[in-house]
Amino acid sequence: MDKVLRFLLWGGGVAALLIGAGRLLLFEPWTIPHDPFLAASIAPTLRAGDTVLVLTVGQGGFGDLVRCPDPDNPGDFVVGRIVGLGGDVVEVQGRSLRVNDTRYNATEACKEPTFFVEHPDSGSRMEMQCARVELGGGWHFRGQAVKYDQGNDQTKQVGQGKVYLLSDNRDFHDDSRDFGTLPEESCAQRVVFRLWGAGGWKDSERRMDVIR
Repeated sequence: MDKVLRFLLWGGGVAALLIGAGRLLLFEPWTIPHDPFLAASIAPTLRAGDTVLVLTVGQGGFGDLVRCPDPDNPGDFVVGRIVGLGGDVVEVQGRSLRVNDTRYNATEACKEPTFFVEHPDSGSRMEMQCARVELGGGWHFRGQAVKYDQGNDQTKQVGQGKVYLLSDNRDFHDDSRDFGTLPEESCAQRVVFRLWGAGGWKDSERRMDVIR
């Protein structure tokens, strides 16, 4: 019996080491910095201070939330959702998204229909609305300001080898409407899992959470 137990424990330890090594090779933990523009653009999906796992292998596809090098600030990152690949025609009309004549609108309000972010310029507290959007065979949450200035419209055909990024926060965005399309190979890192929020492990509502 003791031999069996030792074998099981030894086998379990080896398996744990292999799984841990695989995760280290496949995933990179990343704590989202407290940058006001980034923090506003990723709401309501993520928040500044969240520690997430970034999948570092494979390629980002339509609907994936990805981390890309910031084209305007070397050494920093932007986070956005891929809504256009090479050859796609992307139309952003306010909060509405159309890709190749298919419209992706909100299907329902979130369980918590409102949330707040800090305005990236003034720092004032802004009330936002949350809605659920189906995209790329999955779904994600979309943020939008209660008081809305319709100045975000854009139609763009994506060049080959490029991707069009759209912020989950449609109104306080930092995406391809601001810096243009990005090279596809630079946006291969997918944000897939939140380990915990800024409050650490004690914040049970924001820990061990799959990112959609």
